[in-house]
Amino acid sequence: MRNPSDVSMRHRIIKACVVSVGVWACSSSGMTAAQSPLRFEAEDVTGPKEAWNVDKFSESKWNLWSRDKNAQKKWSKGVVLQSPRVLRDRTSSADGAPPLHTVVRDIPSGKYYVEIGGVGRPMGISFDGKTWKRIDRFTRNFGPLTITDAGFEMWVDDRFASATNPGSCYYDFIQFTPMPDPNRKPKVIGFARQRVEEKIGRGLLTLPMRDGRVYVGWRLLKSDPRGIGFNVYRRVENGVPEKLNDVPIVKTTDFVDRNPLPDVPNQYSVVPVLDGKEGQVCNSTQVVPTDIARNFVSIKLQDNVTFQKCGIADLNGDGSYDFVVKQPNSNVDPYVKYWKPSPGTYTIEAYLEDGTFLWRHELGWSIEQGIWYSPMVVYDLDGDGRAEVCCKAGEGDPRDQDGRVQSGPEFLQVLDGMTGRETARVAWPRREDFPNYNYASRNQMCVAFLDGKTPCLIVERGTYNVIEVAAYEYHDKKLRQLWQWSDKEEGGRYRGQGAHSMHAVDVDDDGRDEVFLGSAVLDDNGVGLWSTGLGHPDHHYVGDIDPSRPGLEVYYGMETRQRKNGCCLADARTGEIIWGLDVPTRHVHSTGMCADIDGTVPGLECYSSDTDILKKSNVRWLFDARGNVLRSDLDWGFGLRSVYWDADPQRELVRGSRIIGYPDGHAWGVLNGSIVGFADILGDWREELIVSNRGELRVYSTTIGARDRRVCLMQDPIYRMDVCIQAMGYTQCPMTTRWQNGPKDTR
Repeated sequence: MRNPSDVSMRHRIIKACVVSVGVWACSSSGMTAAQSPLRFEAEDVTGPKEAWNVDKFSESKWNLWSRDKNAQKKWSKGVVLQSPRVLRDRTSSADGAPPLHTVVRDIPSGKYYVEIGGVGRPMGISFDGKTWKRIDRFTRNFGPLTITDAGFEMWVDDRFASATNPGSCYYDFIQFTPMPDPNRKPKVIGFARQRVEEKIGRGLLTLPMRDGRVYVGWRLLKSDPRGIGFNVYRRVENGVPEKLNDVPIVKTTDFVDRNPLPDVPNQYSVVPVLDGKEGQVCNSTQVVPTDIARNFVSIKLQDNVTFQKCGIADLNGDGSYDFVVKQPNSNVDPYVKYWKPSPGTYTIEAYLEDGTFLWRHELGWSIEQGIWYSPMVVYDLDGDGRAEVCCKAGEGDPRDQDGRVQSGPEFLQVLDGMTGRETARVAWPRREDFPNYNYASRNQMCVAFLDGKTPCLIVERGTYNVIEVAAYEYHDKKLRQLWQWSDKEEGGRYRGQGAHSMHAVDVDDDGRDEVFLGSAVLDDNGVGLWSTGLGHPDHHYVGDIDPSRPGLEVYYGMETRQRKNGCCLADARTGEIIWGLDVPTRHVHSTGMCADIDGTVPGLECYSSDTDILKKSNVRWLFDARGNVLRSDLDWGFGLRSVYWDADPQRELVRGSRIIGYPDGHAWGVLNGSIVGFADILGDWREELIVSNRGELRVYSTTIGARDRRVCLMQDPIYRMDVCIQAMGYTQCPMTTRWQNGPKDTR
């Protein structure tokens, strides 16, 4: 086959390289400029020319076609190589048109993402002229590829047919996007000299059970020494505390008092015991035993409202988790078909664990009443033991006549957790960089330990195309920018890879958190680490999903149409697809599920549902951690939430107002209200449900006796950061760093 080495062709190649190669630099905004892609027209770098006709279709040659309708808009430079019709897969290269040989010599050596333009129907590519790979519009992006001084070679053949729409395939151009230098930005060095960690107490919980009994639960902490046990004491009125257990409790961190004094307050406390010696008594709590069971703690709100989001953190530094709610529970989506004028404004309110009301902060008309407009996180950012409240804010009433907010200042605002007073603000990423109102209205936040020690605030604008991110340190009542990032820095593979939530996870085990945008991940220094290029996922869960593999995994349910891998598991360190659904998907929707619900199957189970043309659930899959389809007959719609509730290490399912075991269908209790959050904030390692009832925040907890004990889940870094982001974005159940069905705690 002929090499395209004539002088005019070589001149065009060199010219393309000179024009396209960019230089890394910092712009005035601090954003790193992107390297431009190198694009080569297929007809300029491909031969032999004898393999095609010019503007003449045939069944034995390619057609160099420039007379297509709207060719200038449809094809790069208005020209494309069109194959004969491919009605079925070809077994020989001699069938159909001859294979084409693409050669690009004058390209700087380095790593590139490679994209073949014009690909819709399948066609074959090969890097040796012998072994062929099928690509189509879903897989036309591949890489990263390392290109040496020898340049790039590829063969193209019309050997694969579309199963649904057979016909000609097309080859328009080949484009190389340089992978930027991963070390172009410095590593983050924050203020903290050791990791900032929450100081949490025992989380003592007492709840009345049926028949006058009382359930008592408390935390096992990661700082507890092995062999530690606990004594439980009860005190009634002004009496002497009475120890209720004969020997220290070492198997679990819960206890059922079967003989409390009825109809009067019974006060309980827990004391750690090590080597026969008692330690410090934890804070006590009291309950009035009755014949009516109540498995929730109630906090009365200031007004008769419901709330949409709840931030969980220690506001006053006493070791207990407090609550910051955003009310009312009203939501507007920016998408043109869903958008409507906001009926009112959001209010942020703070309450201590005992129900004490602290403060109220009005977001005002500059923040429309929707999840996407109003991200909030609550966390101790400066390491003083008291959490800050961080939110997106504006000023005044900048609404257009129709009610949209498209102008006016926007900023990241930090509020003191105890007073609600503003302590710092900086500008939010610009709306002007985005194509339209819908895309500019997508905003999110998370907290990441970018240096492994300092909790850093991550703010993001954009999801479906343009994405911009900034990282900040909060210290001495000031916000210091650590880095900025834009999808333009990395090339098209990072564009539109955002999700409905962000995750902060140390995926490469270097002690520093990376940031999951969705199908793409930023390294701790604010550069692209990897991208699947699959587009926008409706759900993604990061954790120890397959315990048989080293490291962490991420489970994806892809909203974007996929030929395959619409549901897939990827390596969290590299983004490599481990397994994926091998059938086309239209729009895998909503929350899905990723949880260990079946104790007979190793690892976590993953559930997703595809949609029909009316966006209704029509096909469903429950996978095991290895990608085997366990069931496709479940009626779970677009996904159920899950919660650690009973005595085993599997999660139970939350369906409506009931908690349901799998697969036996055993149901527990009735929940009143709308579930807003899932977190281990009271009692032992089982989880609580944060529920919005009108005029009330309820914390539902289990009273089922435990079988073993485990360290408080909030001390798991992945779990804690997943709970943190429940105050913004779409709520997904928190994941863990280690599979919870492993060995029980033996301390």
